[in-house]
Amino acid sequence: MSSETNRASKPQPSRKGRKAWRKNIDIQDVESGLQTAREKEILLGTNHTEDFIIDETPTEARKSTAKKLKTHEILTNKSKIPALLVKLSGGKYKNESRTLARIEKDGLINVSNKDIWDEPEVPEQQPEDKLPEEFTSTAEVTRATVVPKTLKKAPIKITENDLTEKVVHAGKSYNPSLESWKDLINKEYDVEYKRELTRQQMEEHREKIKALTQTLDDNMLSDSDDEEEEEEVAKVEENDEEGEDFKLSINKPTVVKIKTKTKRNREAKHKKRVELEQNLKDLKKQLKDLSNLDELLQKQQKEEEEDAKKEEPATKKQKKDKKLFKYNPVQRALEVKLSHELTNNLKNLKPEGNLFYDQMLSLQSSGKIEARVPVAKKKKYTPKVTEKWTYKDFK
Repeated sequence: MSSETNRASKPQPSRKGRKAWRKNIDIQDVESGLQTAREKEILLGTNHTEDFIIDETPTEARKSTAKKLKTHEILTNKSKIPALLVKLSGGKYKNESRTLARIEKDGLINVSNKDIWDEPEVPEQQPEDKLPEEFTSTAEVTRATVVPKTLKKAPIKITENDLTEKVVHAGKSYNPSLESWKDLINKEYDVEYKRELTRQQMEEHREKIKALTQTLDDNMLSDSDDEEEEEEVAKVEENDEEGEDFKLSINKPTVVKIKTKTKRNREAKHKKRVELEQNLKDLKKQLKDLSNLDELLQKQQKEEEEDAKKEEPATKKQKKDKKLFKYNPVQRALEVKLSHELTNNLKNLKPEGNLFYDQMLSLQSSGKIEARVPVAKKKKYTPKVTEKWTYKDFK
């Protein structure tokens, strides 16, 4: 009898698989618990302990809210019903990326098959968002990943002055000492004197060039054949001058600017003459140097000795000029007061100078900004006057 009861108590193995058991799960205990909770809430109401909170944080000062505009007040949505959700297009807003919008549109959703009940949780690996090659743009600006080396280096100073050195001369004070004031005047005088000398030399050079162009005799280079052609040209010009009383147009007559054979020959001869003169000058200089050869050698030896005495030899970078840009920075205005302009107290002091000008000059002289020169726009062609024949329409 005992053997029969043992056989009956042994459970029969289930024929259902894993999926069948998932569909038919016994959750009666969960449902009964939820039902009792609902009944308790109907009879006793909600738990009042959740309605009250002990405030332990300090009170904050009330922030003054900005007054709303009347237009904003009218346009605000006062309805309790939430607004309709609009699907946003990708790439136009910060919260939505272009790649996610593209994946959602095409339905390319990467979902891995997982067993919720048996398998342990595996950390998710985020798939790389990649767009197809046809949608990638080559014109977009890519952000720099490496910092340029030049940002770590200090800018190269072009000129040194009070603005770059951040040190002001004592003579520029409103009440300077006599020695510092005299020292400043002498310093500024030397600078202005050199500047004036260079200006005078440039003017003299321009005057010499003008005199040379005026006195240059082109007739010496011309031949007898050239003179005959010039006579013919003069005759044509005389005929043109006679008919100047009667003009058909206001505009100047268009002249064909083609060089004649005589003009070409004249220019070629003048070029040869200039070259010969230059060669003669070079030869004379060489002869003079040969005659003073001993003096030149001594001078060269002295220069070499002076260079050798110097502690730091000049490197390649030091030898190079410090001219970084095409134009030099703006010249600073003269900042010197005469004896009668000096003030003994701050009461009589007058504000001088221009902060914008000083800032611009400091940036240019420190090499942070390129010095530029204003360029006037030139007209390419002279305007021509034309008469429209619209009056014929009224005839």
